[in-house]
Amino acid sequence: METLQLLATALGLSALSGINLYLTVFATSLALNLGWLHLSPELQQLQVLASPGILVISGILYFVEFFTDKIPGIDSLWDTIHTAIRPLGAAFLTIAVLGETDPAVEVAAVLLGSGVALTTHATKAGIRAIINTSPEPISNAVASVTEDVMVAGGVGLVFTYPMVAMALTVLFVVAFIYFAPKLFRHVKAVITFVVSRLFSLGKAVEEEKSLGVDLPEKTAQLVASVMQDNERIRWSVKALTGKMPGIGANRPCHLILLEDANHKPTRILFHVKGKPLIVIGMDDLALSSRSTMLFHEITLTDKKSASIIILRFTYGQTETWNAVIRELGQG
Repeated sequence: METLQLLATALGLSALSGINLYLTVFATSLALNLGWLHLSPELQQLQVLASPGILVISGILYFVEFFTDKIPGIDSLWDTIHTAIRPLGAAFLTIAVLGETDPAVEVAAVLLGSGVALTTHATKAGIRAIINTSPEPISNAVASVTEDVMVAGGVGLVFTYPMVAMALTVLFVVAFIYFAPKLFRHVKAVITFVVSRLFSLGKAVEEEKSLGVDLPEKTAQLVASVMQDNERIRWSVKALTGKMPGIGANRPCHLILLEDANHKPTRILFHVKGKPLIVIGMDDLALSSRSTMLFHEITLTDKKSASIIILRFTYGQTETWNAVIRELGQG
């Protein structure tokens, strides 16, 4: 039971370290120095954190992070730098919590602690990358303060109710495993939008752009299976999903326009890898568009079913976006 409680404490501190390593160490050190925290006999090895040197250094580093973590863009850079630092710090805290123990247990615990810290770090960094797409800076500060309060309160929970802290940590890791694909897709999309926006600054936009056909073999086969005898593909373009029935956001998508023998647009098709085709007749289509700070957007509404499809284009695809609007508008 004693080993399980030590492991619970180690994992709890590791989870908090992944969010803010310096505050985790500083809060523990400060609580020890002020007499707010009294370590149980099996945790006496953590008394080393009461060292004045550790208190001062962790306090200075937390002071720096307190302000850095609230500046849009800079917070994500700071998180990137700490991708290795936070899990490494969690590993050292795990070793300190366990003290002298079986080497196999120590190695396993260090791996678990580092993994948990990397999980909470990835979640924090991912959420911050998403928040940084917001044009206002307040959300960054609110998120940072919320994280600080969670870490400070979490330190108290870890030492008071370690088993509860471990249960919450396990639940978090399970939730992370479930939501990680969506989170990483969102982060990848944000990075793509930001990079494309930066490279497009000052770049001249071509007024007229002709659209061609470029489809993967499987997508082309699916399209061919629904085409009528008098239909052919007029053009296809790539985009990212913003909203699509039964499909998550930020999924690569092909937008395909079909036309008849008289070159009149007939139907528009959407395809995401591994998903069935979505088809909308041109007579049932309503179109709107807008540009945001990071991407262009097209909203297509099926007037018959009232379903809405939103597609996003990078600023590097500005000419393509304009051409699609022109084509569909004329259709």
